[in-house]
Amino acid sequence: MKKLNELTVMYVEDDLDAQEKIKMLLEDEIKELYQAFNGKEAINLYYEKKPDIILTDIKMPYLDGLEMAKKIKELDADQPIIVISGFDDKDILLKSINIGIDQFLSKPIDIELLFNNINNLMQKIEEKNKIVNIFEKENKNIYRMAYYDHITGAFNRSFFDLALEDTIIRTKRNSYITALFFIDLDNLKIINDNYGHKTGDFVLNKLVENIKKAIRKKDILCRIGGDEFSLIIEDIKDREYIEMLAKRASSMTNFVIKHDNNTFTVTCSIGISIFPLDCRTKEDLIDYADKAMYVAKKRGKASFEFFKKSIIDINE
Repeated sequence: MKKLNELTVMYVEDDLDAQEKIKMLLEDEIKELYQAFNGKEAINLYYEKKPDIILTDIKMPYLDGLEMAKKIKELDADQPIIVISGFDDKDILLKSINIGIDQFLSKPIDIELLFNNINNLMQKIEEKNKIVNIFEKENKNIYRMAYYDHITGAFNRSFFDLALEDTIIRTKRNSYITALFFIDLDNLKIINDNYGHKTGDFVLNKLVENIKKAIRKKDILCRIGGDEFSLIIEDIKDREYIEMLAKRASSMTNFVIKHDNNTFTVTCSIGISIFPLDCRTKEDLIDYADKAMYVAKKRGKASFEFFKKSIIDINE
């Protein structure tokens, strides 16, 4: 459980003497004390600091403590709030309960009771954090299952479709060019048949590792099929860079590998299309990169091919 000296507290009170007393009482015991002097100021401070616990008076200018608490609870129903008031009023107590106030203390403040309340709320904070951590972990797992290839760690086909669509929108808006590479591992079936799928998976991971060495961090590598990968290369100024990258990618995707005392050669065929130089739609960009890749494969594999209009006739 979080310790007292790890706790952050916001105290909301327009009385300067009361503020000073709480400051003297708490600032050496907790990690951080944030002070606000009315409800409106407290809302702004809450957005900035997100304190673990809020202590608040009720009667204040601009925005009273209960209205402030209501607004914060609407943002985060689990935010712990202790109301401290000189009023012993059943209507105020009922309103506090309806808002979801966690604790209600009367003035003058009983120091022991205040610390007991804070300790109780710390347990609530700990439970909340456990739930949040579990939720975040599950969300990360769901995200990875939805958008990552479980063998290579590269993005998958689902992510590719979303990323390419977004990339084309940005390409149009910013008036640069984007290249799409289709990379086909020429002999994965032979490797799987002769050496087993574990060796095939080893080759796929080595291929991904090599491709990542050839590209920029912001370039997007996806595994879109069993032996097919794609590269989305965004924000390019000229074709020369694409040609340089194509040579580098071709060099990095054709290599000799050793695994389990076996040595064999890995080769890849690469097809490249460019938006908007070659086409005007996402569908054509994909189709043209795919057609160029098959031309590279027909011409002897272990090479790359840029899309040309004549390729359409060859494939048809």
